[in-house]
Amino acid sequence: MMIITGLSLFSSVSKGETDQEAISAVQLTSMVVDTSSGVNHLRMTIKAKRAGNFEGIVDINKAAQKSLEHLFIALTMHDDAFWVNLNPDEPDRIINASLADTDLGRIMLNADYRLKEDVANIINPQSSQVGREFWRRLYQKAEELGAADKIPLVTRLWIVPNLAQVYEKQNQLYITKSSLRVQLEPAYISQRITFKNNREKELQDFTSELMEELVLPQLNKRINEAYGYADLRDVYNALILAHWYKGKFGSGYNSLLQTVNYKVLDDTETDYASTPNEIYQSYLKSIKEGQYSFSETEAFGSPFGMIITTRHYFSGGVDLRDIRLTEISSSPAEETSKDSLLYTCDLLMPRNVERPLQYAKNELSVTSGVNTRDNLSTIMLARSLPAITPVRFSEQNMQSLAVIDKTERVLLSKL
Repeated sequence: MMIITGLSLFSSVSKGETDQEAISAVQLTSMVVDTSSGVNHLRMTIKAKRAGNFEGIVDINKAAQKSLEHLFIALTMHDDAFWVNLNPDEPDRIINASLADTDLGRIMLNADYRLKEDVANIINPQSSQVGREFWRRLYQKAEELGAADKIPLVTRLWIVPNLAQVYEKQNQLYITKSSLRVQLEPAYISQRITFKNNREKELQDFTSELMEELVLPQLNKRINEAYGYADLRDVYNALILAHWYKGKFGSGYNSLLQTVNYKVLDDTETDYASTPNEIYQSYLKSIKEGQYSFSETEAFGSPFGMIITTRHYFSGGVDLRDIRLTEISSSPAEETSKDSLLYTCDLLMPRNVERPLQYAKNELSVTSGVNTRDNLSTIMLARSLPAITPVRFSEQNMQSLAVIDKTERVLLSKL
């Protein structure tokens, strides 16, 4: 499902009036921190995906500001806040209350809802080869166990952190690889489900094996590559950078955490129109109307056949609390492909800014390409330079200022 606002889709994408490349999604990939001048100077690299056919186009400046918003929220909130849970049995535990009115929280919740839709599509025997194989083998196993009259299927799936491979040098962190994965709940939280008998347990275990073999590989590919999960991948990288920053700099005198506080939440902007409760109600409606439940007639061992009622229920969520960094020893090269572009974002954050997020969005400077990582003295700054900060501009830096105030494109939701 995709909601389009204010712009038509392109059958082919080209540069717009601003001569910016047409991009559909962005992802933070690195951050350099310098506090030597008494303010926090952040330099971030963003990898942007060139827009493909039928993908919404985003303005790079607005997209960079949204990534910055994700980063600031991640710096503000404790790591334990970043979870969502669509479960019919837990209407009061959908999302952390502080994240409910942020795009970061709604991106996670929409990813959970999309995951449930994707699972339903993949195991649908009427439209999916994988689905037909899934149910054929499940019915066969149920028949062997004498449980073909009723197949209880309880499978909860979670999107969780997988790989966060980074390279760290002094006050710099580069995300070399990051990925998410889909995990079955028994493997995820080691929670045992209560069964009436061993036959039900054996059938449920077999179902989990089928999910691992047939369904999870497709889901993992989608969450790490598909356009519909691009926002979630950007959120994940923002959480990785924030996790590193909090561990590296803590809340000392010069730490950005002294400035980026809960006031950030007052200035967040929501591009995702649906509220958490609306998403939850849509999920309940989809269950009641049969998106996640259906019945079929199959013939097993009898010329007359038999009716098998299959009930399956999927829940779970997105849980990005357990981020673990794996360091590599050699400096990575910034990689691009024909489908991606790199941008550099620079920001100076003085201490005690009254509205830190609004200030940061106004002052963020976005330029095409990657500036020298280890040299922050020739930085091209934002529109209004704080007078307390000395800076040396190169001629190339000055020329690049012309790109800052170009016309902004309409931001599209990926829903």
